[in-house]
Amino acid sequence: MAKVAILYENLGRSRGGIEAWIYHVTEELMNQGHEVTLFNIQENTPSDAAPTNVKIVTLKSHTKLKIIDFYSQVLSLSKQLRHKLTEFDKVWTRSFVIAWAASKVLGKNKVVYINAAPYSFYGQLPFRVKVNRAKGMIGMLKAISSEISIEIAYSIERKAILRCKNVYLSYARMNETLQFFKLQANKSNYFVIPAGVNTSRFVPGNLIKSENEVLKIITVCRLAPDKNIQCIIKAVRILSDKGIPVVLTIAGEGAYGITLNNLVCELAIRDKVHMVGRQENIEKWYRENHVFVLPSLYEGFGSVYVEAMSCGLPCIAISNKSKQYSVAADEIIDDNVNGYLMQENDPNELSLYLSNLYFNNALLQELGRNARKKAVEVFNWKKTVNKILDLN
Repeated sequence: MAKVAILYENLGRSRGGIEAWIYHVTEELMNQGHEVTLFNIQENTPSDAAPTNVKIVTLKSHTKLKIIDFYSQVLSLSKQLRHKLTEFDKVWTRSFVIAWAASKVLGKNKVVYINAAPYSFYGQLPFRVKVNRAKGMIGMLKAISSEISIEIAYSIERKAILRCKNVYLSYARMNETLQFFKLQANKSNYFVIPAGVNTSRFVPGNLIKSENEVLKIITVCRLAPDKNIQCIIKAVRILSDKGIPVVLTIAGEGAYGITLNNLVCELAIRDKVHMVGRQENIEKWYRENHVFVLPSLYEGFGSVYVEAMSCGLPCIAISNKSKQYSVAADEIIDDNVNGYLMQENDPNELSLYLSNLYFNNALLQELGRNARKKAVEVFNWKKTVNKILDLN
């Protein structure tokens, strides 16, 4: 059995995809009998940071100058990790700052870096735009500081990738990241290992749609413009106009929820769209619906798809074949087998797929069975963990 260290700034399954990944991977490692220690730098560790009895080590992060925040963190973390990591057989991280710090301690290719979206990718706003938006001298200084910080982040992130063995959750994310950092794929250093799903927790329910019954649609996500929930809402209106009975449940929270609620009111479909906020027992909500839809325009992987599939729901998402969208849905959903892949960001196209499922109960059930089958056979934590364990 191995001693595994997993490092990330903030823990807590409820925080989001990265933190949930750490939680479930830790859970599977423990089930296999491995010893796991989690490292973070947050002051107050939430109750859902890790499974019961997992050791958590909290590191300090001292930053004196904001403009060189990333470099100062690397130096501080390297110093703290120097005498802590040598006892572990495996060291994994989901943070580029900690990845570089850990690799400086252990050496090249000794750390597995599970890549999320490139941090510096989010700072690609042209400097001239930042300057134009700046208000006064203070605003100008913030714009300059932000630009320098992004450049530093880019440099450190690139170095972390070059010094570690890299795991990506999808080929779409790997190709996007390597292109962004101007790197060539090396088969010995870059690996695609998708996230898993707890197929014992996310199981199909007994809900079977009868003829002429309302088609129950669910989406689960952080409420933000790039999740494209507005497309589903518009599709619901199109179906309503055609006399096709549907109900949409939106589970999630975020500031964009206000805009979505306004759209629902504007389209006069408040009786057909239910915004229920964030839900802890999300598996229950999957099982109470017939189909899962998330036409996200930006999605590094999309664990909610495999959760829904594990619950026996056909999934509908946007394809990335056109290269217009940064999504990995093509690597999860098999078109016309366990769901549908939209070719365009078009509510009319989405409404056609939903209409098809409403009128064809046999197809709805067949796609759902195929979805569950793929979740069990392909997307499970045991396979994910074992593949990463084999890397070093």
